[in-house]
Amino acid sequence: MTDSTHPVAPANLTDPTDRHIVIVETLTTGSGLSVVEAATRRARRVTFVTRDLDRYVADPLRGLLDSDAVDCRVHETLSASELATVFEVLRADAPITLIVPNELFLLSTAVAAEKAGLPFLAVPAVRLIRDKHAFRLACAAAGVSAPASTAAVTVEEAVAAAEATGYPVVLKPSIGTGSYGVVTALDADEVRARFPDVLAEAKAQGGAPLVEGFLIGPVVSAEVLYTAGTPHVLGISDRIMSELPYFLEIAARFPAALAVGTHQEIERTCGALGALLSYERGPAHIEFALTARGPVVIEFNPRFAGRNIASMVSAALGWNVFDGIIASYLGEPVRVPAPVGAAAEHALYARRGGRFVGIAGQELARRVPGVEEIRVTARSGAILPDAKDQRGEYGNLWCTGATTEEASIRAATAAAYLRPEFDDPEPHRTSRQNPPPGAD
Repeated sequence: MTDSTHPVAPANLTDPTDRHIVIVETLTTGSGLSVVEAATRRARRVTFVTRDLDRYVADPLRGLLDSDAVDCRVHETLSASELATVFEVLRADAPITLIVPNELFLLSTAVAAEKAGLPFLAVPAVRLIRDKHAFRLACAAAGVSAPASTAAVTVEEAVAAAEATGYPVVLKPSIGTGSYGVVTALDADEVRARFPDVLAEAKAQGGAPLVEGFLIGPVVSAEVLYTAGTPHVLGISDRIMSELPYFLEIAARFPAALAVGTHQEIERTCGALGALLSYERGPAHIEFALTARGPVVIEFNPRFAGRNIASMVSAALGWNVFDGIIASYLGEPVRVPAPVGAAAEHALYARRGGRFVGIAGQELARRVPGVEEIRVTARSGAILPDAKDQRGEYGNLWCTGATTEEASIRAATAAAYLRPEFDDPEPHRTSRQNPPPGAD
């Protein structure tokens, strides 16, 4: 492991003439197609496989998929058998490096790679990453600190598990992302009231409800690039969370200045997780709670962070992180530069949902020093749900600054100038009484 303030060996920009990078889908928010663009700088041939090109219609780099630089293939990317057939065809003329920046398509790709005999993350490791309950058990067996977790399929089992764990508890689906269906419960009555929604969300995601110990402490994430199983921690991003019972990520900052001992423990845990999952290469976004007993891992995401984090890391380090991501996938040494600045983002949620029209106040917010981008993520005319998870987000923004604190107050100021507009305005939509942090 390396300290993020000291560079390791420079990236080896080898001749790409014999290299074929195949990318299966990518995120539709945040970094999006930037990883595809970076791949075109490192390979003779880049193939992008997607189930629907329209998934990326709002991406600023959408035109790249129509250019000669990328060979686009439209196939069902959730079908392992269909992907295996695609891989067999693509591997005919050169070795393939497989990249999956979106974990929703990780299992189908892993199964397909196994069928096609291609090197990729092993299927058991992918299943372990996807299933939060199995991941918790594996962490405990490996001596990695993780929250207590019990599967419960009935409300009676959930109450019994909560009583055994001790309140407060967290109810969540075993499979899923974006904090979908994740809530706290302070007592048995709240478990009974909230369990049905968690059960429905778990079934929709193909998982089971979990009852877990509530981790008291700030939430942070290690932004990591692995090469040859060694984690290179680019830095730590911190979080401002919404008020309970939900877990909306309201704001994030990079880099977060933690105590040296805390940073070292996070690095050690990143190494242990890499060994546990046989994760040899590629990016990872690893979430921790900084509890009284030290960092406790929440989840391991085998991709770089979403929303604006990749752009924030690039700005703070003065380095194109997407080039680093591709280098790590290729198993090359990664240079980790020291920070030259800082960045912060702020998500935009409406406490109450409705038919979204747009965001008012953008002209004023753009005049805040350091504002890099204000992004509208909800479509005009879309029905926004009440803000309980990431599905209630209607936009976000990010800023730069000389220090983390400067970037943070700039982002919070710009967010305060913005408000959602609905075509069915009601008094509660404009009320600012007791809003969650960052919400209108």
